[in-house]
Amino acid sequence: MPGAAGCKWFCRPAALALATALTMSFGLLAQEPEKDQKPEVAQEKPLLDEKASAEVLQSLQQLRAAVKKRDQGDKAEAAKTPLPRRPARTVTPPTLTSAELDRLLEQYLKKTNPKVEPAPLTSDVEFVRRVHLDLAGAPPTPGQILFFVNDKSTDKRARLIDALLQSPAYARNWAHYWKDVIRFHATNQNALQVRYDALEDWLTEQFKKNKPWDEIAKAMITATGRVDENGAASLALAHEAKPVELAGEISRIFLGVQIQCAQCHDHKTDSWKREQFHEFAAFFSGTRAKPIVRAMPGQLPVFEVEVQGRPRYTMPDLANPTKQIPVAPKFFLASAKADAKLPETIDAVARRTLGASYITGQDNPWFARAFANRMWYALMGESFYDAVDDIGPERTPKAPEVIETLADQWQRGGYDIRWLLRTIMGTEAYQRRVRAATTAAGKTAFASNCPSRLRSDQIVEALSEALGLPEDLVAVPTAALNRGPGGKPALAAQDPGKNRPQSSKKAVESARLASAAAQGKGQGKVTRLGGPRTAFNALFGIDPSIPNDDVMGTIPQALFLMNGPMVHNRTQARPGTVLGEILATAPDDRAALNALYLRVLSRQPNAKEVEACSAYMAKVGHRVEVFEDIYWALINSTEFVSRR
Repeated sequence: MPGAAGCKWFCRPAALALATALTMSFGLLAQEPEKDQKPEVAQEKPLLDEKASAEVLQSLQQLRAAVKKRDQGDKAEAAKTPLPRRPARTVTPPTLTSAELDRLLEQYLKKTNPKVEPAPLTSDVEFVRRVHLDLAGAPPTPGQILFFVNDKSTDKRARLIDALLQSPAYARNWAHYWKDVIRFHATNQNALQVRYDALEDWLTEQFKKNKPWDEIAKAMITATGRVDENGAASLALAHEAKPVELAGEISRIFLGVQIQCAQCHDHKTDSWKREQFHEFAAFFSGTRAKPIVRAMPGQLPVFEVEVQGRPRYTMPDLANPTKQIPVAPKFFLASAKADAKLPETIDAVARRTLGASYITGQDNPWFARAFANRMWYALMGESFYDAVDDIGPERTPKAPEVIETLADQWQRGGYDIRWLLRTIMGTEAYQRRVRAATTAAGKTAFASNCPSRLRSDQIVEALSEALGLPEDLVAVPTAALNRGPGGKPALAAQDPGKNRPQSSKKAVESARLASAAAQGKGQGKVTRLGGPRTAFNALFGIDPSIPNDDVMGTIPQALFLMNGPMVHNRTQARPGTVLGEILATAPDDRAALNALYLRVLSRQPNAKEVEACSAYMAKVGHRVEVFEDIYWALINSTEFVSRR
């Protein structure tokens, strides 16, 4: 039999499994019969005699010793090999102000479009709706609108932004946004396995605590364990913990670089090489997605990201598909000073930790630029790079001095998300009117704010406010949303008195800036599996990474708003509905029209709209029918599902 040195040929997983099987067979065959036991039939002769059995056992012992020695040698080698020393994270308080950002943009516009006059600042009515949707993910209530408009203080816009940034609704809104950034490109769309609800809950806690973006990113990139205990593991589970899938998505999400096209061949249009992709993917080897709790009635399945023993990453040899080429981890962005390959023996945890440090490090400008560019796009409707997830050293941005200054200050300041949002939203650029693409300002980058379609969660909140739906849609049985017009009131019985007018004193109190922001709609809601919000998201869901111009309404969406039983039932003038209360309490038709517009579109009707509604009322002659039709028309307007 071979000695310990001669067991190398046997140190393979398949051989180890065979050896284990032999051990079990030998154990069963070597059992002696109990004393006084008389077998009914003659026993078969053992497959192995005593001498052969002893030799097998000796070989197994030598095999185990060789495997143990190899593993210990790998660990010792990895411990001896010094890993690259990453720069320490430092925090320098940013000095950039909103006014300075405006000055940089003004210089850019004068240099590139000197004849274009930027759009004027938007009105208070438009601003309060915009900022509520952008930060809290829901339109303001009529009381919040009236209080803000009647406030004569000069700093009220800044105070409203600060109040909303501290609200629970802010954390939930942006958690939903980033969940969708991950979900729409996931390899595994099975929500039962990935648990996007756990990811949203986890992200909500991070934003609520104002965790720096680099810490949030690192936690998701390195997450292991059960997804029901660590929602950050959903990122790996969304891609089945496969290195090649994670490499492409982590680069897209956190760096804004599309390197996944280099997986099979050198990139056709960019300089990324196939070897660079697989060197980056090697950072994410050594883990797997593992089911640990089976689905049962009343019990969701639970998956975990499990760390495996010895990570080995290889890529196929294009010249010989049957051959695999070992690949060591290496970061592909030279600006991060990752010049040397790492040892192949580095374990899975160290790989991901080091990879995350390259991605989020302050010596890598693309991590900060990707986030700043994406936030600018979400708040302005346009970005410095044409695509929010396709930037990088080979792309030329618009107004480079603006994005580079903003990203650099944010990065040096420690990736404070609230600071970034506050600085952008405090600019005149953010607070400008929305202009149509037919105007000079509308055609010119950064000369006006740009309209965009609301995300699915924002549409849900807008419908909840406009129709007077229950505070928590999760508590509403899904069947209640599907009752036909002839059935019982779909939702009215579940929120009695919710929309009754408040006294003026109570309305003022409830609309104060800080408290109003702190109790914004949607603050404690999460999309639970199988609930009504899941259906809303499936119908109105939008990938946050695609250009606004590519976002189009669909026929099912239009049919839901036009003919759906929920909209039909809730736009009727019955006791307990929004319209029923408005018509019962408004002193005249003009006051009722103002109240209805304020509730649905967060503004009062203009002169042309008043004239058109009055003419329609004179033509139809039936007050209730006219207001039901107007209500339905406002819900189905483009303005209702748009951010302006």
